[in-house]
Amino acid sequence: MKLNPAALLVILLALGGGVAFFLTGVKPPKPEAAPIKVIDVTNGTAEDLQKQIVLLQGQIEYLQGQNDALKDENAQLLQKLGTLGMKNVPKIDMKDDGVAPDFVGMGLEMMKMRKLHALPMVTTTVSQEEVEKAILAWLKHQQPNDEAKKLTRGLAALGWIPEAVDPLPLRAALLARQLGGWYDAESETMLTIDPSTASGPAVTSNEPMGIAFGQLLREYGSTLFQPQHGPLTTDMRLARESLISGDAGLTRFLHSLQNPASAPKDDLPSEDPDHPLNQVPMPAFLREMALFPFNRGFDFAQTLHSAGNFAQLNAAYSRPPISTAEVIEPEVYLNPERPAPVEIKLDNVKLNGALPFLDDRLGKFVCVTALRTYNNDEDAGLGTRGLVADRFLAWAADGGAKRDHAAWQTLFMDKSSADAFYKAMLNSLKQRYETRGEAEFTAQGRFVSLQRNRSDAGVVLIDVANEQALTALKLLMK
Repeated sequence: MKLNPAALLVILLALGGGVAFFLTGVKPPKPEAAPIKVIDVTNGTAEDLQKQIVLLQGQIEYLQGQNDALKDENAQLLQKLGTLGMKNVPKIDMKDDGVAPDFVGMGLEMMKMRKLHALPMVTTTVSQEEVEKAILAWLKHQQPNDEAKKLTRGLAALGWIPEAVDPLPLRAALLARQLGGWYDAESETMLTIDPSTASGPAVTSNEPMGIAFGQLLREYGSTLFQPQHGPLTTDMRLARESLISGDAGLTRFLHSLQNPASAPKDDLPSEDPDHPLNQVPMPAFLREMALFPFNRGFDFAQTLHSAGNFAQLNAAYSRPPISTAEVIEPEVYLNPERPAPVEIKLDNVKLNGALPFLDDRLGKFVCVTALRTYNNDEDAGLGTRGLVADRFLAWAADGGAKRDHAAWQTLFMDKSSADAFYKAMLNSLKQRYETRGEAEFTAQGRFVSLQRNRSDAGVVLIDVANEQALTALKLLMK
Protein backbone atom coordinates (compact mmCIF):
# COMPACT_ATOMS: atom_id res chain seq x y z
CA MET A 1 0.00 0.00 0.00
CA LYS A 2 1.41 3.39 -1.03
CA LEU A 3 1.44 6.26 1.49
CA ASN A 4 -0.26 9.50 0.63
CA PRO A 5 2.57 11.89 -0.56
CA ALA A 6 1.55 14.63 1.84
CA ALA A 7 1.51 12.26 4.80
CA LEU A 8 4.94 10.94 3.82
CA LEU A 9 6.32 14.51 3.68
CA VAL A 10 5.07 15.22 7.23
CA ILE A 11 6.78 12.07 8.52
CA LEU A 12 10.09 13.03 6.86
CA LEU A 13 9.92 16.59 8.23
CA ALA A 14 9.25 15.28 11.73
CA LEU A 15 12.27 12.99 11.48
CA GLY A 16 14.43 15.89 10.22
CA GLY A 17 13.38 18.07 13.13
CA GLY A 18 14.15 15.26 15.56
CA VAL A 19 17.66 14.88 14.15
CA ALA A 20 18.30 18.62 14.40
CA PHE A 21 17.25 18.72 18.07
CA PHE A 22 19.30 15.60 18.76
CA LEU A 23 22.42 17.43 17.54
CA THR A 24 21.92 20.09 20.22
CA GLY A 25 21.11 17.65 22.99
CA VAL A 26 17.52 18.92 23.33
CA LYS A 27 14.65 16.46 23.49
CA PRO A 28 12.43 17.13 20.49
CA PRO A 29 8.86 18.13 21.32
CA LYS A 30 5.92 16.46 19.67
CA PRO A 31 5.51 17.85 16.17
CA GLU A 32 2.43 20.00 15.85
CA ALA A 33 1.49 19.52 12.22
CA ALA A 34 -1.97 20.03 10.85
CA PRO A 35 -3.90 16.75 10.66
CA ILE A 36 -3.86 15.26 7.20
CA LYS A 37 -7.21 14.24 5.88
CA VAL A 38 -7.01 11.08 3.76
CA ILE A 39 -8.74 11.64 0.46
CA ASP A 40 -10.66 8.86 -1.25
CA VAL A 41 -10.63 9.45 -4.99
CA THR A 42 -12.25 6.15 -5.95
CA ASN A 43 -15.80 7.47 -5.56
CA GLY A 44 -17.50 10.83 -5.76
CA THR A 45 -18.62 13.41 -8.27
CA ALA A 46 -16.41 15.79 -10.23
CA GLU A 47 -17.39 18.57 -7.81
CA ASP A 48 -16.30 16.45 -4.83
CA LEU A 49 -13.00 15.70 -6.53
CA GLN A 50 -12.40 19.40 -7.20
CA LYS A 51 -12.98 20.21 -3.51
CA GLN A 52 -10.58 17.46 -2.50
CA ILE A 53 -7.92 18.81 -4.88
CA VAL A 54 -8.27 22.30 -3.39
CA LEU A 55 -7.96 20.81 0.10
CA LEU A 56 -4.82 18.89 -0.90
CA GLN A 57 -3.27 22.00 -2.44
CA GLY A 58 -3.84 23.87 0.83
CA GLN A 59 -2.23 21.10 2.82
CA ILE A 60 0.78 21.05 0.50
CA GLU A 61 1.16 24.84 0.83
CA TYR A 62 1.07 24.49 4.62
CA LEU A 63 3.68 21.74 4.56
CA GLN A 64 5.95 23.80 2.33
CA GLY A 65 5.78 26.61 4.87
CA GLN A 66 6.65 24.17 7.66
CA ASN A 67 9.53 22.84 5.56
CA ASP A 68 10.94 26.35 5.02
CA ALA A 69 10.68 27.07 8.75
CA LEU A 70 12.54 23.86 9.57
CA LYS A 71 15.27 24.74 7.07
CA ASP A 72 15.81 28.09 8.77
CA GLU A 73 15.82 26.42 12.19
CA ASN A 74 18.30 23.78 11.04
CA ALA A 75 20.60 26.48 9.65
CA GLN A 76 20.58 28.21 13.04
CA LEU A 77 21.26 24.91 14.81
CA LEU A 78 24.19 24.22 12.49
CA GLN A 79 25.61 27.64 13.28
CA LYS A 80 25.22 26.99 17.03
CA LEU A 81 26.93 23.63 16.53
CA GLY A 82 29.74 25.46 14.79
CA THR A 83 30.37 27.58 17.88
CA LEU A 84 30.41 24.77 20.44
CA GLY A 85 33.66 24.79 22.38
CA MET A 86 35.03 27.79 20.48
CA LYS A 87 36.85 30.63 22.25
CA ASN A 88 36.33 34.35 21.60
CA VAL A 89 33.55 33.65 19.10
CA PRO A 90 32.72 36.80 17.12
CA LYS A 91 29.28 37.75 15.92
CA ILE A 92 28.37 36.31 12.51
CA ASP A 93 27.82 39.08 9.99
CA MET A 94 24.97 38.90 7.52
CA LYS A 95 25.17 39.56 3.82
CA ASP A 96 23.16 42.33 2.17
CA ASP A 97 20.09 40.11 1.88
CA GLY A 98 20.13 39.46 5.63
CA VAL A 99 21.08 35.79 5.26
CA ALA A 100 24.23 34.46 6.90
CA PRO A 101 26.51 32.64 4.42
CA ASP A 102 26.31 28.92 5.08
CA PHE A 103 30.06 28.40 5.57
CA VAL A 104 29.37 26.07 8.49
CA GLY A 105 27.24 23.84 6.28
CA MET A 106 29.89 23.93 3.57
CA GLY A 107 32.54 23.08 6.13
CA LEU A 108 30.51 20.12 7.38
CA GLU A 109 30.17 18.83 3.82
CA MET A 110 33.92 19.14 3.22
CA MET A 111 34.82 17.48 6.53
CA LYS A 112 32.50 14.59 5.77
CA MET A 113 33.96 14.17 2.29
CA ARG A 114 37.56 14.62 3.54
CA LYS A 115 36.83 12.26 6.46
CA LEU A 116 37.87 14.72 9.18
CA HIS A 117 36.20 14.19 12.56
CA ALA A 118 35.92 17.59 14.25
CA LEU A 119 33.45 20.30 15.07
CA PRO A 120 32.76 22.71 12.22
CA MET A 121 34.50 26.08 12.24
CA VAL A 122 32.71 29.22 13.33
CA THR A 123 33.00 31.87 10.63
CA THR A 124 32.84 35.63 10.59
CA THR A 125 33.20 38.27 7.88
CA VAL A 126 35.97 40.87 8.22
CA SER A 127 37.81 43.20 5.88
CA GLN A 128 40.49 41.92 3.51
CA GLU A 129 43.02 44.04 5.43
CA GLU A 130 42.19 42.18 8.66
CA VAL A 131 42.56 38.82 6.91
CA GLU A 132 45.98 39.84 5.61
CA LYS A 133 47.01 40.91 9.14
CA ALA A 134 46.00 37.50 10.53
CA ILE A 135 47.96 35.70 7.80
CA LEU A 136 50.99 37.93 8.36
CA ALA A 137 50.98 37.13 12.10
CA TRP A 138 51.00 33.40 11.27
CA LEU A 139 53.82 33.80 8.73
CA LYS A 140 55.95 35.74 11.22
CA HIS A 141 55.44 32.97 13.76
CA GLN A 142 56.62 30.42 11.17
CA GLN A 143 59.68 32.48 10.18
CA PRO A 144 60.80 34.53 13.20
CA ASN A 145 63.96 36.62 13.54
CA ASP A 146 63.78 38.06 10.02
CA GLU A 147 64.46 34.66 8.42
CA ALA A 148 62.41 35.60 5.37
CA LYS A 149 64.23 38.94 4.92
CA LYS A 150 67.60 37.19 5.12
CA LEU A 151 66.57 34.82 2.34
CA THR A 152 65.67 37.71 0.03
CA ARG A 153 69.00 39.38 0.83
CA GLY A 154 70.70 36.19 -0.34
CA LEU A 155 68.58 35.92 -3.48
CA ALA A 156 69.30 39.57 -4.27
CA ALA A 157 73.04 38.88 -3.81
CA LEU A 158 72.80 36.31 -6.61
CA GLY A 159 70.83 38.80 -8.71
CA TRP A 160 67.73 36.59 -8.84
CA ILE A 161 65.50 39.37 -7.48
CA PRO A 162 66.10 43.12 -8.03
CA GLU A 163 66.55 43.97 -4.36
CA ALA A 164 66.05 42.61 -0.87
CA VAL A 165 62.46 43.03 0.34
CA ASP A 166 60.35 41.84 3.26
CA PRO A 167 58.43 39.03 1.55
CA LEU A 168 55.99 38.23 4.36
CA PRO A 169 53.50 41.12 3.84
CA LEU A 170 53.56 40.30 0.13
CA ARG A 171 52.91 36.62 0.81
CA ALA A 172 50.08 37.54 3.19
CA ALA A 173 48.45 39.65 0.47
CA LEU A 174 48.88 36.81 -2.03
CA LEU A 175 47.46 34.16 0.32
CA ALA A 176 44.43 36.31 1.12
CA ARG A 177 43.63 36.44 -2.59
CA GLN A 178 44.32 32.73 -3.12
CA LEU A 179 42.19 31.59 -0.19
CA GLY A 180 39.52 34.25 0.25
CA GLY A 181 39.94 33.99 4.02
CA TRP A 182 42.03 32.55 6.84
CA TYR A 183 41.61 30.32 9.89
CA ASP A 184 42.77 32.20 12.98
CA ALA A 185 43.93 29.62 15.52
CA GLU A 186 43.92 32.06 18.45
CA SER A 187 40.20 32.80 18.21
CA GLU A 188 39.44 29.45 16.55
CA THR A 189 37.54 31.34 13.87
CA MET A 190 37.43 31.22 10.09
CA LEU A 191 37.79 34.79 8.82
CA THR A 192 36.14 35.34 5.44
CA ILE A 193 36.52 38.52 3.42
CA ASP A 194 33.74 41.11 3.27
CA PRO A 195 33.00 41.47 -0.48
CA SER A 196 32.81 45.26 -0.13
CA THR A 197 36.49 45.31 0.95
CA ALA A 198 37.79 42.65 -1.48
CA SER A 199 40.32 43.64 -4.11
CA GLY A 200 38.26 41.79 -6.71
CA PRO A 201 35.29 39.39 -7.04
CA ALA A 202 37.61 36.45 -7.65
CA VAL A 203 38.90 36.83 -4.09
CA THR A 204 35.59 36.05 -2.40
CA SER A 205 34.85 33.24 -4.86
CA ASN A 206 37.87 31.45 -3.33
CA GLU A 207 36.15 31.11 0.06
CA PRO A 208 35.60 27.32 -0.35
CA MET A 209 39.35 26.96 -0.87
CA GLY A 210 39.96 28.99 2.29
CA ILE A 211 37.58 26.82 4.30
CA ALA A 212 39.31 23.63 3.10
CA PHE A 213 42.74 25.10 3.92
CA GLY A 214 41.49 26.30 7.31
CA GLN A 215 40.09 22.90 8.27
CA LEU A 216 43.37 21.21 7.40
CA LEU A 217 45.45 23.89 9.16
CA ARG A 218 43.37 23.41 12.31
CA GLU A 219 43.67 19.63 12.07
CA TYR A 220 47.33 19.22 11.05
CA GLY A 221 49.07 22.60 11.37
CA SER A 222 50.64 21.81 14.74
CA THR A 223 52.01 18.53 13.35
CA LEU A 224 53.26 19.92 10.06
CA PHE A 225 54.92 23.07 11.40
CA GLN A 226 56.56 22.07 14.69
CA PRO A 227 58.64 24.94 16.12
CA GLN A 228 60.58 22.60 18.43
CA HIS A 229 62.33 21.17 15.37
CA GLY A 230 63.97 24.51 14.68
CA PRO A 231 63.88 26.61 11.53
CA LEU A 232 63.09 24.82 8.28
CA THR A 233 65.22 25.23 5.19
CA THR A 234 63.57 26.92 2.22
CA ASP A 235 63.36 23.55 0.46
CA MET A 236 61.69 21.83 3.41
CA ARG A 237 59.28 24.72 4.00
CA LEU A 238 58.11 24.73 0.39
CA ALA A 239 57.65 20.95 0.55
CA ARG A 240 55.53 21.08 3.71
CA GLU A 241 53.46 23.96 2.45
CA SER A 242 52.87 21.94 -0.73
CA LEU A 243 51.30 19.12 1.28
CA ILE A 244 48.65 21.25 3.00
CA SER A 245 48.06 23.57 0.03
CA GLY A 246 47.72 20.65 -2.37
CA ASP A 247 45.44 18.81 0.04
CA ALA A 248 43.21 21.89 0.34
CA GLY A 249 43.11 22.29 -3.43
CA LEU A 250 42.15 18.65 -3.91
CA THR A 251 39.48 18.85 -1.19
CA ARG A 252 37.99 21.96 -2.77
CA PHE A 253 38.09 20.34 -6.23
CA LEU A 254 36.34 17.14 -5.10
CA HIS A 255 33.75 19.18 -3.21
CA SER A 256 33.04 21.34 -6.27
CA LEU A 257 32.38 18.19 -8.34
CA GLN A 258 29.50 17.43 -5.99
CA ASN A 259 28.52 21.08 -5.52
CA PRO A 260 29.00 22.97 -8.79
CA ALA A 261 27.94 26.25 -7.14
CA SER A 262 31.22 26.25 -5.15
CA ALA A 263 33.42 25.74 -8.22
CA PRO A 264 35.96 28.51 -9.02
CA LYS A 265 34.35 31.39 -10.89
CA ASP A 266 37.52 33.20 -11.95
CA ASP A 267 37.83 33.04 -15.73
CA LEU A 268 40.89 35.30 -15.95
CA PRO A 269 44.14 33.51 -16.86
CA SER A 270 46.87 33.82 -14.23
CA GLU A 271 49.07 35.87 -16.58
CA ASP A 272 46.37 38.54 -17.04
CA PRO A 273 47.47 41.86 -15.40
CA ASP A 274 43.98 42.20 -13.88
CA HIS A 275 44.17 38.83 -12.15
CA PRO A 276 44.01 39.36 -8.34
CA LEU A 277 47.31 37.56 -7.78
CA ASN A 278 49.08 39.98 -10.14
CA GLN A 279 47.90 42.95 -8.08
CA VAL A 280 50.51 42.09 -5.45
CA PRO A 281 53.82 43.86 -6.35
CA MET A 282 55.98 40.79 -5.79
CA PRO A 283 59.25 40.00 -7.61
CA ALA A 284 58.64 37.29 -10.22
CA PHE A 285 61.08 34.85 -8.59
CA LEU A 286 59.38 35.15 -5.19
CA ARG A 287 55.95 34.81 -6.81
CA GLU A 288 57.01 31.53 -8.41
CA MET A 289 58.11 30.27 -5.01
CA ALA A 290 54.86 31.38 -3.37
CA LEU A 291 52.67 29.72 -6.01
CA PHE A 292 54.59 26.42 -6.08
CA PRO A 293 52.81 24.87 -3.04
CA PHE A 294 49.43 25.34 -4.70
CA ASN A 295 50.40 24.52 -8.29
CA ARG A 296 52.59 21.46 -7.76
CA GLY A 297 51.11 20.60 -4.39
CA PHE A 298 47.77 19.74 -6.04
CA ASP A 299 49.44 17.12 -8.25
CA PHE A 300 51.32 15.77 -5.23
CA ALA A 301 48.12 15.46 -3.16
CA GLN A 302 46.26 13.88 -6.07
CA THR A 303 48.98 11.24 -6.45
CA LEU A 304 48.87 10.41 -2.73
CA HIS A 305 45.08 10.22 -2.84
CA SER A 306 45.23 7.87 -5.82
CA ALA A 307 47.75 5.67 -3.99
CA GLY A 308 45.82 5.32 -0.74
CA ASN A 309 42.81 7.61 -0.60
CA PHE A 310 42.56 10.15 2.24
CA ALA A 311 44.27 7.77 4.67
CA GLN A 312 47.48 8.22 2.67
CA LEU A 313 47.14 12.02 2.85
CA ASN A 314 46.45 11.92 6.60
CA ALA A 315 49.54 9.82 7.18
CA ALA A 316 51.66 12.25 5.15
CA TYR A 317 51.34 14.93 7.85
CA SER A 318 53.30 12.73 10.25
CA ARG A 319 55.79 11.88 7.46
CA PRO A 320 55.86 15.07 5.38
CA PRO A 321 57.88 15.48 2.20
CA ILE A 322 61.42 16.58 2.98
CA SER A 323 62.16 18.38 -0.28
CA THR A 324 60.54 19.95 -3.32
CA ALA A 325 62.10 17.09 -5.32
CA GLU A 326 59.66 14.74 -3.58
CA VAL A 327 56.75 17.05 -4.38
CA ILE A 328 57.78 17.22 -8.04
CA GLU A 329 58.29 13.43 -8.14
CA PRO A 330 55.77 11.88 -5.68
CA GLU A 331 56.98 8.37 -6.46
CA VAL A 332 60.21 9.28 -4.66
CA TYR A 333 58.18 10.26 -1.59
CA LEU A 334 56.03 7.11 -1.75
CA ASN A 335 59.13 4.88 -1.82
CA PRO A 336 59.29 3.42 1.72
CA GLU A 337 63.10 3.37 1.42
CA ARG A 338 63.46 6.98 0.31
CA PRO A 339 66.99 8.23 0.95
CA ALA A 340 67.71 10.72 3.70
CA PRO A 341 68.68 14.25 2.61
CA VAL A 342 72.38 14.69 1.82
CA GLU A 343 74.20 17.42 3.75
CA ILE A 344 77.02 19.42 2.17
CA LYS A 345 79.72 19.88 4.80
CA LEU A 346 82.31 22.66 4.89
CA ASP A 347 85.23 22.88 7.29
CA ASN A 348 84.84 26.62 7.68
CA VAL A 349 82.06 29.04 6.72
CA LYS A 350 83.60 32.30 7.94
CA LEU A 351 84.41 34.99 5.39
CA ASN A 352 87.04 37.42 6.71
CA GLY A 353 86.21 36.18 10.20
CA ALA A 354 82.45 36.73 9.87
CA LEU A 355 79.78 34.00 9.92
CA PRO A 356 77.16 34.00 7.17
CA PHE A 357 73.83 35.64 7.99
CA LEU A 358 72.15 32.96 5.82
CA ASP A 359 72.87 29.23 5.66
CA ASP A 360 70.10 27.51 3.72
CA ARG A 361 69.09 24.77 1.30
CA LEU A 362 67.15 25.97 -1.74
CA GLY A 363 66.18 22.66 -3.36
CA LYS A 364 65.17 21.45 -6.78
CA PHE A 365 62.32 23.85 -7.51
CA VAL A 366 64.36 26.98 -6.75
CA CYS A 367 67.19 25.54 -8.83
CA VAL A 368 65.01 24.93 -11.89
CA THR A 369 63.36 28.35 -11.47
CA ALA A 370 66.78 30.03 -11.51
CA LEU A 371 67.80 28.17 -14.69
CA ARG A 372 64.50 28.78 -16.49
CA THR A 373 65.07 32.54 -16.39
CA TYR A 374 67.65 32.30 -19.20
CA ASN A 375 67.17 28.74 -20.50
CA ASN A 376 64.34 26.86 -22.14
CA ASP A 377 62.34 24.41 -20.02
CA GLU A 378 64.08 21.36 -21.44
CA ASP A 379 67.60 22.58 -20.64
CA ALA A 380 66.50 23.81 -17.21
CA GLY A 381 64.94 20.41 -16.46
CA LEU A 382 68.07 18.56 -17.57
CA GLY A 383 70.18 20.90 -15.44
CA THR A 384 68.38 19.96 -12.25
CA ARG A 385 67.54 16.31 -12.90
CA GLY A 386 70.50 14.88 -10.97
CA LEU A 387 70.55 17.38 -8.07
CA VAL A 388 71.34 15.59 -4.81
CA ALA A 389 71.97 18.49 -2.44
CA ASP A 390 72.76 22.18 -2.23
CA ARG A 391 73.89 24.74 0.33
CA PHE A 392 73.35 28.48 0.04
CA LEU A 393 75.49 30.89 2.08
CA ALA A 394 75.42 34.70 2.23
CA TRP A 395 77.60 37.22 4.11
CA ALA A 396 77.16 40.93 4.70
CA ALA A 397 79.15 43.12 2.29
CA ASP A 398 80.94 46.19 3.65
CA GLY A 399 81.71 49.48 1.93
CA GLY A 400 78.17 50.42 0.99
CA ALA A 401 77.71 47.64 -1.56
CA LYS A 402 74.13 47.31 -2.81
CA ARG A 403 74.32 43.51 -2.82
CA ASP A 404 75.89 41.14 -0.29
CA HIS A 405 78.33 38.27 -0.91
CA ALA A 406 76.85 34.86 -1.79
CA ALA A 407 78.02 31.32 -2.60
CA TRP A 408 75.78 28.49 -3.77
CA GLN A 409 77.25 24.99 -3.67
CA THR A 410 75.38 22.29 -5.60
CA LEU A 411 76.05 18.54 -5.68
CA PHE A 412 74.86 16.08 -8.33
CA MET A 413 74.63 12.32 -8.56
CA ASP A 414 77.38 12.09 -11.18
CA LYS A 415 79.59 14.11 -13.51
CA SER A 416 77.18 14.04 -16.47
CA SER A 417 74.29 15.56 -14.48
CA ALA A 418 76.68 18.16 -13.05
CA ASP A 419 77.73 18.94 -16.64
CA ALA A 420 74.12 19.67 -17.60
CA PHE A 421 73.71 22.08 -14.70
CA TYR A 422 77.04 23.77 -15.37
CA LYS A 423 76.12 24.30 -19.03
CA ALA A 424 72.71 25.83 -18.21
CA MET A 425 74.06 28.06 -15.42
CA LEU A 426 76.97 29.20 -17.59
CA ASN A 427 74.47 30.19 -20.29
CA SER A 428 72.56 32.25 -17.72
CA LEU A 429 75.68 34.07 -16.53
CA LYS A 430 76.82 34.88 -20.06
CA GLN A 431 73.54 36.68 -20.67
CA ARG A 432 73.82 38.70 -17.45
CA TYR A 433 77.51 39.58 -17.12
CA GLU A 434 80.59 40.48 -19.13
CA THR A 435 82.98 37.54 -19.51
CA ARG A 436 86.47 37.86 -17.96
CA GLY A 437 87.44 34.26 -18.67
CA GLU A 438 85.85 30.90 -19.37
CA ALA A 439 83.75 31.07 -16.20
CA GLU A 440 84.66 34.45 -14.66
CA PHE A 441 82.35 37.46 -15.00
CA THR A 442 81.99 41.10 -13.97
CA ALA A 443 79.20 43.68 -14.20
CA GLN A 444 77.79 46.51 -12.07
CA GLY A 445 80.50 46.14 -9.47
CA ARG A 446 80.01 42.37 -9.11
CA PHE A 447 82.62 39.62 -9.34
CA VAL A 448 81.20 36.25 -10.34
CA SER A 449 82.72 32.78 -10.73
CA LEU A 450 81.33 29.36 -11.67
CA GLN A 451 83.61 26.48 -10.61
CA ARG A 452 83.61 22.67 -10.63
CA ASN A 453 84.57 20.83 -7.44
CA ARG A 454 83.89 17.68 -5.42
CA SER A 455 85.32 15.29 -8.00
CA ASP A 456 83.42 17.06 -10.78
CA ALA A 457 80.06 16.15 -9.20
CA GLY A 458 79.79 19.63 -7.62
CA VAL A 459 79.33 23.13 -9.02
CA VAL A 460 79.76 26.29 -6.96
CA LEU A 461 78.44 29.72 -7.97
CA ILE A 462 80.10 32.70 -6.27
CA ASP A 463 78.70 36.23 -6.63
CA VAL A 464 80.39 38.92 -4.51
CA ALA A 465 80.93 42.67 -4.27
CA ASN A 466 84.76 42.77 -4.47
CA GLU A 467 87.73 40.77 -5.70
CA GLN A 468 89.07 40.11 -2.21
CA ALA A 469 85.83 38.30 -1.27
CA LEU A 470 85.96 36.34 -4.54
CA THR A 471 89.47 35.08 -3.80
CA ALA A 472 88.55 34.17 -0.21
CA LEU A 473 85.38 32.28 -1.21
CA LYS A 474 87.16 30.32 -3.92
CA LEU A 475 89.47 28.94 -1.24
CA LEU A 476 86.62 28.44 1.23
CA MET A 477 84.38 26.48 -1.18
CA LYS A 478 87.21 24.48 -2.78
